Amino acid sequence: MQSYFLAPHVYPCVTDDHVVLLDLQRDKYVGVGREQMKALAGRVKGWPSVDTAPPAEPPAQSAVQSSPPPTGEGRTPNASAESVIKKMLAAGMLTTDASIGKEARPVQMPRPNAVLVIEDLESRPEVRFAHVARFLWASGVTALSLRWRSIESVIATLSARNAVGRARAATLDAETARTAVAAFIRLRPLLFGAQDACLFDSLALMRFLSYYGVFPTCVIGVQTGPFGAHCWVQYEAVVFNDVPEYVRRFTPILAV
Repeated sequence: MQSYFLAPHVYPCVTDDHVVLLDLQRDKYVGVGREQMKALAGRVKGWPSVDTAPPAEPPAQSAVQSSPPPTGEGRTPNASAESVIKKMLAAGMLTTDASIGKEARPVQMPRPNAVLVIEDLESRPEVRFAHVARFLWASGVTALSLRWRSIESVIATLSARNAVGRARAATLDAETARTAVAAFIRLRPLLFGAQDACLFDSLALMRFLSYYGVFPTCVIGVQTGPFGAHCWVQYEAVVFNDVPEYVRRFTPILAV
């Protein structure tokens, strides 16, 4: 029986009732229901099993708009698996070439349990001119990138920048990160609202932090029932631009 691999631009995760695939090339999510997961496990290398599905979290409203993943109900598992494989091959999401493809192993991230910056209404963080200049530059470059480049290209650039930065700084300077994030959060309302632009917010924050030699992880997560997606910045178990209680509702599908 033919074995398949995920294309390099496709990323999987397991929610409580689906395997969800993020296709960066098409900027699209595809869902595979539980009844098809077992059948596909024997066909796609590294395909996660039903047993790896995490416990369900309370539903959350998504800050990223997308269509709900199809479930393939009403068909036998094998027939559904063949149908899904044919569609994924046609869409370029699967390959038979092991030298190009990869195993369908979900990303592993520490469960968020802390926040980097605790907002205090009685005292505001210091914001210097350098913070303002770098905030405006990071936001402007991010806006232009998302407007004129594909999300695949944007993520590739972020990945390359992080690889170089992390090689230079093996550990993260927590105090530098905290000061920079506090300034970013204070300046953020001047241009946008994070709740309505989580991807932009996280990418802009990642670029802003790179100016200070801080290279955390940008995470995209999904939930199903109803479907939703969200993006945030995290280092180990610490969330930079959100709260742990909210982001825990989403299963990480991409971490850069």
